[in-house]
Amino acid sequence: FQMYMCQSFAKNLGLYGERIGMLHVACGSADAAKAVLSQLKMVIRPMYSSPPIHGALLVERILGEPATLESWKKELKDMAD
Repeated sequence: FQMYMCQSFAKNLGLYGERIGMLHVACGSADAAKAVLSQLKMVIRPMYSSPPIHGALLVERILGEPATLESWKKELKDMAD
């Protein structure tokens, strides 16, 4: 089983243009994982050598505090319903 999955947090956290997201990679073997990691490092190094930190700090502040996390979950559910 192998797959790539991109996940963006821009919309659900209102951080448009802040480059908040992840790339998940599931590889079928350790050798494949090593090869994928090598290629990803070559691609992302020039793009993200100095990423902005303010978006990550906002996410940490919202999701890192139990009270704000619960408030965010409620607001997200209200929008989804």
